[in-house]
Amino acid sequence: MTPLAPITPGLGPTGPASPPTANPGLEADAVSKAREAVKLLEMALPKLPTGGEGHKAVIDSLQKLSKAFPATEEVPGIQNTQLLGLQQQAKQQAMLQAVMRQRQAGAAPPGATPPAAPAAA
Repeated sequence: MTPLAPITPGLGPTGPASPPTANPGLEADAVSKAREAVKLLEMALPKLPTGGEGHKAVIDSLQKLSKAFPATEEVPGIQNTQLLGLQQQAKQQAMLQAVMRQRQAGAAPPGATPPAAPAAA
């Protein structure tokens, strides 16, 4: 039996893996997203039962993320860009969900023209 070759990742960025070289823009984007995650967790925390597994996990995550990505290092321009991106994503998802609901109900999406009747000969 011949030994199998080791599995190695392909060249270039693939999937969520980080790129092989430093890119300040990508890093700033990632840090900003991590800070937004901290804010989302902070908003969710009061709604979780105190002392429960979820509550403990969120507190642990907040402690670790806040230490790695302190809010004192935020750059307002990047933060605003992140928020705009999140708003645009939410709008797109809402539109897609509306279209899917209409398709499931058998209705044509808004702005769509009904199929033309065959021409009489």
